Order: sequence, then C-alpha cells, then structure tokens
Amino acid sequence: MKRILGLLAIALVLATASGQVEIARNGKALAAVITQVGATPAELHAAQDLRDTLEKITGAKIPLSIGPTPVLPKNAIVVGQGPVAEKLLPNVKWAELGLEQTLIESHGSALVVAGGRPRGTLYAVNRLLYRLGVRYWTPWATTLPHKANLTIEGLSSSESPAYEYRDPYWFHSFDANWAAHNYDNGSNTRVDESHGGRIEYQGFVHTYYALVPPEKLSATHPEWYSQINGKRVFSNAQLCTTNQALRDYVVQQVRTQLKQNPRARIVSVSQNDCFQPCQCDNCRALVKREGSESALVLDLVNYVAEKLEGEFPDVAFDTLAYQWSRKPPTDMRPRKSVIVRLCSIECNFSYPLDAPKNQSFADDVAGWSKLTNRLYIWDYCTNFASYLAPQPDYFTFGESLKFLYNHGARGLFEEGAYQSTGADMAELKAWVLAQLMWDPNQDTDKLVHEFLTGYFGEAARVIYPYLKLIQNAAQSGHLSFASPVNAAFLSYDTMFVAEILWQAAEELVANDPEKLWRVKQSHLSVQYVWLSRWKEFQKAAQANGDEWIVNPSRKAFAGQWLGTATGHGPVGWTPLTTMTEGGGSPQQFVAQFAMDPPAP
Repeated sequence: MKRILGLLAIALVLATASGQVEIARNGKALAAVITQVGATPAELHAAQDLRDTLEKITGAKIPLSIGPTPVLPKNAIVVGQGPVAEKLLPNVKWAELGLEQTLIESHGSALVVAGGRPRGTLYAVNRLLYRLGVRYWTPWATTLPHKANLTIEGLSSSESPAYEYRDPYWFHSFDANWAAHNYDNGSNTRVDESHGGRIEYQGFVHTYYALVPPEKLSATHPEWYSQINGKRVFSNAQLCTTNQALRDYVVQQVRTQLKQNPRARIVSVSQNDCFQPCQCDNCRALVKREGSESALVLDLVNYVAEKLEGEFPDVAFDTLAYQWSRKPPTDMRPRKSVIVRLCSIECNFSYPLDAPKNQSFADDVAGWSKLTNRLYIWDYCTNFASYLAPQPDYFTFGESLKFLYNHGARGLFEEGAYQSTGADMAELKAWVLAQLMWDPNQDTDKLVHEFLTGYFGEAARVIYPYLKLIQNAAQSGHLSFASPVNAAFLSYDTMFVAEILWQAAEELVANDPEKLWRVKQSHLSVQYVWLSRWKEFQKAAQANGDEWIVNPSRKAFAGQWLGTATGHGPVGWTPLTTMTEGGGSPQQFVAQFAMDPPAP
C-alpha cells in the first residue's frame, strides 16, 4: 500500500490557483518570459525554448528578458530559480527541491515555472507545454496547437518523475532535444549542460574484461579468471570474484576510472555477456551458501562499493542480475550505494512482465525488491535478430512499468533498436515508454491512441487495429527478444490482414505527404515479412484462393521497399542502415531478391 500511495503521489497534481497570465491576444504578445540572475545553462535554455514555442503557438513575438528585471511586467512567466521566483513564492524551500522536481505556480498575473537543479526547470517547462497540447513525437515530428488567443489560467503543480533513471534506448531518442522534451536522462543521450545533462555511467555494462583485460593479465594472473572444469578460461567467461587480489585490483581500476571521469554518477562492475561463472572451490562455496550465482557478482560489487563509497559519495556502483545471476541471494544484501540491474531477457514480451507467462521474472523482481532500494531494470522492446520484424509489445508497457515501480524499481533501461531508424514501431514505443517512465500511472491504451493520431493522422483508425491484430496473434506463443521472422504468429493469414490494413492506412493519408511518408516508413515492417516469406505466402495465397495483394514481382517489390527505407526524409530523420543487432544493411537484405522466383 505504501508504494501504491507513492505512485499516486507522483501523478500530475494540478490545482486551480488564483490569477492568470494572458500570453497573446489576436496574435499580439501580452506577456514576457523572464529569466533571473544566476540562471543555469539549462534554465536559460528552458526559457528560450518556452519563448520560441509560445511564439509558434500564438504567432506573437514574445519578449525574453535575460538577467535582472527591475520591474516585473503585468503578464510574466518567470522561469527557473532566482530572486524573482523567491519573492513571488516565499514559502517554497528551493534548496530542498528534488534534482528533477518541477514547480508550476501562479501568483496573480505571474506564472513561476521552475524546479530543482539540474533538470527540474527544464522539465517544468516541458510539462507546461504538454498541458498546452505540445507533443514532441520524434526529432522530425512535433504537434503544436495554434492559438492566436492564449491565456494560462491559474495553476499549482509539482511533480517528480517516478523513475530516477529513464532511458528509452532507441536510435532517435539519443537526440538532445527529443531527450530533454521527453524527460530522458539516460547515459546514452547526446545532451549537454544546456539540456540539463544526463546521468553519466562509467563503463555502462559487461565490464569485467574491460576492468581486468585478459590479454594483458591472464599470463601473470590466471587465477583471476573463471575456473571451468578445472582450468582457467580467459575468453567468453567471467572473473574469479572471490580472489582477494583480483578484488583489490578491481577497486584500483574503478578508482582510476572515477578520477578520470568525475561526471560519472554510476560505475558498472558487471558480468560479461556470456555464461561460465567461476567454479573454483571458494566461488562454489559462496554460491552454495547463498543459493544463487548472483552472490558472485554481488559480493564483488559490494566490496568495491565498501572501499570507494566514502571517497566518491555521489557515485553508485552498478551490477547485473542477468541470465545465470538473475535469482536473488538468500542472505547477502546490496549495499546502499549499489544498484542491481535485473534483466528481463527470458520473458515473453507479448505479455506484461507481471503476467503468469512471466511469473519467474516477476518472482525475481519481488525477491530483489526485498533486498534493495536501488533496483534498476534492463528490459527489451525490439527484436534484436530482426529490427524490422513486428515485435508486438505495444500495449504491455503501462502494466509492466506500474508493476516494476510498485516493487521498488527506480531505474529503467528499455533497450530498443539503437543502431538505426526503421525498427518496428520505434517512434511509438520510444514516446510511450518515455511518458510512462515519468508517470507509469497513465493509461497505455490512451497514450497509444494519442501517438497514433498525432503522428499518423487519419491513418490511426486502421493502424490501431493492426497493432491489436499482431499482438493478439503473438500471444499464442512465446515472443522472445529475438524471434525469427518465420515465427508462427507472423503467418500468412495474419500478414494478409496486416497488409490490407497498412494499404488502407496509406490511402487514408494519400493527400497528406507528411503523414503518408510516416505511414510508408512504418509499413516497411509488414512488407519485410512478406519479402522474407515470399514463396511460402505465394503458396498459401494460392491454396486459399486469395488475390495476391502486393506487387507480383518480388524484385520490384524489394526495390520499392529499399527506396522507402533509404530515401529522402524530413530534417531530423536518417535512413535505415542496420537490420539486426549483428549488422546487415538493407542493401544486403534486398540483394537476395535480385531475381524473381518461378511461380508456384
């Protein structure tokens, strides 16, 4: 109940307050945006962004005051902390605001839009713009209302994000403006100080060999590496984490890294991306005592944290609970400065993470949440074996994120297609996830509808049924993080209906070039399945007596697909370059279709 109440507390709190600010009337400015002495780069950027966006909404030229403001104009939006905000809101304990806490408060004909540092004011501006109807769907697509007459009625609002670390890890989400507008503070964004900075990782993940390179140290210290079947192994394995000299060496390495990267707030001391944990007597004894191989990784990171947390009090020490280390230990506890990132890689992603199909993972979430207040989650939201293949997890995110929050998760890394644009519904997933990371109490279905309507326009009417079709089909089996393109749920019968829906989507926006381009890009996913299973689908169509509904020439169809995937697009977008996590270009994919197959 306590955590449920906490979730409710972070939901948007908006109350009517006295006063109003008239921004514009008949396209003429009546208000000014005010910054203050001592404003940070992020607060200055937030003020400029607010002014620029209000100008686009109203068509008015809105003044921006930077620096001392001897006399406050009648209608003023005061951005950020400083003497003006303190005078208007004397009861606010500014120094106690959270790092990302927002504050939007009316005072007569002034509106204070501020927050904690470094990112609170930036997010407060974005929350205000969100309330006004502004949506930043992608770096190349924004919805702006147009109101020549704009008045902001009295507001009283304060919010803090549910998750302290929020990383919707998609290629386009690295864009600095998109990240700032959608509350993405992940280590991989391209933000600078003017965008509020980010939570910086040192090492990020799978760092054992980076910390203790076997090519340099295995000859002199073979005992530092995994013992497997009686022999020390120096590749595709782990470290001997109970070896005291190894532990001290890792402390030394982490200390050096943190001194070299003073901006780091999290340092990774985490297992390699493989199996083969150490089987030496000491390591086996620790595993037996704790009932899980997670003890091997947790014991090492605890030791590093114990030695360094006093020297680096603002740094957290991160490790994984991943594959062989997923199960929590019996008695060992993470130190307060330790983050455990639990990975969902084995889950059925067509269902929420707390569904019966994912009971084993849900049990591990509950188990780790009893041991730590710094539980992070590494989740998977694309198909890494085939970025363009449909990966229908679209409606699971809200339930999953609420479950995770209610079980103590405070950081989320949602790994999507990070190497290129073009993945299945990447734009939808990144945006919906970003909103839910801020407040997981929102309605996922409503967010999906909102995105589809804002991004695709009239085509949303048939794209939504497509999403439901494909997710219902996937729930008959196990949707992994790397399902093959010949998976049963991508059958001819399902793809036949899917193709009809996408063709209808193109027709609905045929007279809107901007929306048509977006629909064509997202249609590539279904067309990819048709190309990949062409001969099979030809036989099925013939058996069913169906009309062949795509270009009868596979070669020509592939050429059209490639032209859409790699052609011209709007500013902020880049063409598809990478088909899978392991590589492969769209040109290589299409090359296999250089000849049309014989008719079945």
